[in-house]
Amino acid sequence: MIKNYFKIGLRSLLKNRIFSFINIIGLAIGIAATVLLTFYVRHERGYERIHENAGNVFRLSLNLYNGNEFIINDVETYQLLGQEFKEKMPEVRDYVRLAGMDSHTIKANNLTFYEDKIYCADPSVFEIFSYPILSGNPKEAFSKPYKATFSRSLAMKYFGRLDVVGETFQLSNTKEPLEIVAVMEDSPQQTHLKFDILISHATLPLYWRWYSDNIWGGNNEYTYLLMEPGTSVSAFNEKLAQYSEDSEHLKDEVVISESINDIHLYSNKSFEPEVNGNAQTVNFMVLIAVFIIILAWINYVNLSTSRAINRAKEVGVRKVVGSSRNQLIRQFIIESLMVNIIACVLAFTAVQISIPAFAGLTGQVLPQNLFSDSFILLLFGGIIIIGTILSGIYPALILSSFKPVEVLKGKFANSSRGYILRKGLVVFQFLSTVVLIGVSITVYFQVQYLQNKDLGVNLDNTLVLRRPQVALSDSMYTLASKSFSNNLKSFNIVEKVAHSDAMPGAELGDLNTTNSLRREGADENAGSYNYYITRFNEDFIDAMGIKLIAGRNFNENEEDRTRIIINKKATETLGFASPEAAVGKIITYGGDYKEEVIGVVDNYHQRSPKEVFIPMVFRYTPWGDFISLKLNTQDSKMAINEVEKLWGESFPDAAFDYYFLDDRYNYQYQTEQVFSSVVLLFTFLSIIIAILGLVGLSTFTIAQRTKEIGVRKVLGASVLSLISLLSKEFLRLIVIAGVLAIPLSYYLVDFWLNNYTSRVEIGWWLYVLPIMAIIFIAMVSVIGQTLKSTMANPTDSLRNE
Repeated sequence: MIKNYFKIGLRSLLKNRIFSFINIIGLAIGIAATVLLTFYVRHERGYERIHENAGNVFRLSLNLYNGNEFIINDVETYQLLGQEFKEKMPEVRDYVRLAGMDSHTIKANNLTFYEDKIYCADPSVFEIFSYPILSGNPKEAFSKPYKATFSRSLAMKYFGRLDVVGETFQLSNTKEPLEIVAVMEDSPQQTHLKFDILISHATLPLYWRWYSDNIWGGNNEYTYLLMEPGTSVSAFNEKLAQYSEDSEHLKDEVVISESINDIHLYSNKSFEPEVNGNAQTVNFMVLIAVFIIILAWINYVNLSTSRAINRAKEVGVRKVVGSSRNQLIRQFIIESLMVNIIACVLAFTAVQISIPAFAGLTGQVLPQNLFSDSFILLLFGGIIIIGTILSGIYPALILSSFKPVEVLKGKFANSSRGYILRKGLVVFQFLSTVVLIGVSITVYFQVQYLQNKDLGVNLDNTLVLRRPQVALSDSMYTLASKSFSNNLKSFNIVEKVAHSDAMPGAELGDLNTTNSLRREGADENAGSYNYYITRFNEDFIDAMGIKLIAGRNFNENEEDRTRIIINKKATETLGFASPEAAVGKIITYGGDYKEEVIGVVDNYHQRSPKEVFIPMVFRYTPWGDFISLKLNTQDSKMAINEVEKLWGESFPDAAFDYYFLDDRYNYQYQTEQVFSSVVLLFTFLSIIIAILGLVGLSTFTIAQRTKEIGVRKVLGASVLSLISLLSKEFLRLIVIAGVLAIPLSYYLVDFWLNNYTSRVEIGWWLYVLPIMAIIFIAMVSVIGQTLKSTMANPTDSLRNE
């Protein structure tokens, strides 16, 4: 019997090739899109799963307040917090501190390169986290200074092999070499804490000379706690709040914790190790996936129920010859199963082929062989089962319920069975598509707005070099740097040269911070803000196009090394009435150290426009960590070659490392750019699915009215009037869908844009344009089918009447 069901189902599919093709292709596109989006969502939600203790590891951070006003959340904490909590709180089993070491040149095996991902860590890092160790035993060795681990990639980069335990390397211009005590697997993509080099924490006081004397004076480390299983984050945070209130060391600060499982999607704090994801973005991807697969199933239901009249006589005859309703239901369920299986095979093939391109689009590491991914195989199986039930059960019930006497007498022809549901499903299809188009337009324009917004700083054509880290005395380095800068200025391709310790777009971790900055005479016990401090020379403001709104710039003299420039935001937080009022005033640090404000610059986006302006303080330095070159040529390759040649002559032992400022700055928009690309792609696929369904439905509807069209043409109806007659039904449904989509689009767009401090202004056109686009696409599809029917000779359709 089952074999017979499959034979009849195959015969039905081959007999109605157009509808079978539309059903299968629509389902295949929907399933493939859903699976690809599942890859994206699963990757984003899979962070930290590599760590066996992930569910029991909390990260500490500090909430900074000015009185009752919340200022900022800082993920870097004080060095003794972990130790205190382990001693005083029984639910804390262990702790680990990790201190970021910024960028350094690494010299090993006669090779020198810049490296970024360097941390100092306690020995407990190997117990709390589950980073795979390929060779060596770092747990015991990390209790001593000058011990380190290399990643697999770094071992191959410097030594060309993995057996490098016992080898040594030099960190920047330090005198003491560091010993490699272990080689670790490269940090996986799905963790927020990635590193290439770990250095024993015992080395930190020997490198940061101020470290041991600054126990509660600076928060510069990440602190992670290994908790007892079952510890509640909220309950533990209540204890931390009480600790913060009672602590003599914390002023206007509250320690809080969060599970490391929540960091990637739910944490967007200051000094994060990397740019995190966004839970709202991931949830929206889930919504898109659900919409797309439902759109594909709706196509199947609509076309199956619309063909009820064609199959009514088949059902009537089969009931007359003895088929029961259950047998008929099984027959139609089998047909739905066949369509879903064929669609899944096509979708599986499409996904397998498109994985490399999709991985390139999202920047994610995805499985290259679907057969090796049990989750994806189960997903395909689940889609087949759920799709068969959802898309097959209703048409099966409708078709199997026909009464044979009425059908064989021809009374079913004018039945409206399933008609209302079909209209409702069509409305839902176009409502979903209109919403997706509106959201994708918003995302695109928001990304464009962020990238084109006036930042208050000029990033164009700026080549940035890292400062040469060479073992020279201060005087020798000064001479070499000055000679290098002067030679750069003599190049006709270089317009301006400037030095600074940080560049626009740099991580906040590249800036110093303090919350002890106040106007002279202000109450030292009053609350404060977090001020961000960096240094640059007298050429930086002009080279970067930053606007000086009060006072003067730095001069190249010793006196200005004890003076500062602040930004407009800092004048507001310090309580000055205007930028001009701040010039000449004294600013204190901790009540003792004093500096004079000589100038005020306008606010500029040190970070992206996604974030608010931050209060900044600028000190003078003649030679910073970065050298900025304003180029007056578009031939970047030639410019790099010329600069590198001069670098080799000036600093033959230093690594040459560079980047273009606009590229580095725009990296901050990576999450939005990926989101925009993915939304646009899957909105396009949803439109294709909706068009396929509309073409199929309109083809069948017009076929059912062929004789009516013939009669109307004989009676003198024009082509335009026939097109209007046949199109107005679909037009009405699209307009209804558009009207219903407007409030939903508005809610989703406004909800997403609320994540941004700077947001694009959306007008009425956002809600009208998607509706007009869908009407245009739908009308082209329907009119194309209508013209074929209206242009036909009416005698052909009336011949058998």
